[in-house]
Amino acid sequence: MKKVRLLFKVLFLIYICMVFFFCLYTFNDTGVDLSKYIFGIRADRLAHFIMFFPYPFSAWLAAKRELRERLGKYSHVVLLISGILLALTTEALQSLNPSRDTDPLDLVANITGLLFATAIIYKTEKFIDHVWPDRLQ
Repeated sequence: MKKVRLLFKVLFLIYICMVFFFCLYTFNDTGVDLSKYIFGIRADRLAHFIMFFPYPFSAWLAAKRELRERLGKYSHVVLLISGILLALTTEALQSLNPSRDTDPLDLVANITGLLFATAIIYKTEKFIDHVWPDRLQ
């Protein structure tokens, strides 16, 4: 089981690196156009939502045991706050890149993705622990 926990931690670090890459890389010369609209929502906002939606799941799988032991019932709140801090950090770093724009609505999309995923974890945690108790940890 230690190998599985280590795998989840490594995958979480890879995910964090990918978030920073996609938030800070300049896509101007790639032909990627995120200014179009999908279902009335700008594609850029959907990309931000999708990019931050996996954060709570990957963080929970990487550190569920530690979060529960140290924080108890506050583990979900800390998970959400850490995700919000990551979103704020990426938006702040984007402001330092002259070819990237900082947009408050991107931050809203990031936090919305985090909220949805954290709510799913909160609502399904007891069911998953009952049906499949700590088999992934």
